[in-house]
Amino acid sequence: MPPPRALLKLACAATVSTILPAAPVTAQKAATSATTPCAMVLTADEVKAAVGAAMQGYPPDDRGRGNTECEWILRGGPGGVKTLSVSFHDLDGIKLSPVAPTPDGFYEMLVKAAEDSTSTRREPIAGAGLHAAFVPTSPQTLAIVHRADGVVRIVANGMTKAQTIALAKAVATP
Repeated sequence: MPPPRALLKLACAATVSTILPAAPVTAQKAATSATTPCAMVLTADEVKAAVGAAMQGYPPDDRGRGNTECEWILRGGPGGVKTLSVSFHDLDGIKLSPVAPTPDGFYEMLVKAAEDSTSTRREPIAGAGLHAAFVPTSPQTLAIVHRADGVVRIVANGMTKAQTIALAKAVATP
């Protein structure tokens, strides 16, 4: 069996492919920042509140161009292994996108790619950011949130729709 980090990478790779990055797992939300890493977008405490259990975080992955990715894993317990990948794309990085250089366009690109690759339709998430959508994929669940300072993409494995929506609401405000 591959090591847990390899399982997490494998699970995340099975979803829509995009450019992703990361930041410190224990960081708190930033009040304002031109480049906000993913761990400031979603803290370990917020993950625990949304999922109902503490998850082991890994060091953030800075993917460059304003994109960070944070990963968590929870082994055992009800439902088996749970994994979580949160990618944050800041406004400066979004401007560099050759396909969708605006926040609205970038959000729509990510949601549409998820819909197209899974043949499922988005479900709007009320009260989360400027726009937010849940896309039921299998075996993952996916949420994309357009915030004032960028776009967040959440890929959850082994989690319920309610847990994924709770994560989306947790990342909704800068």
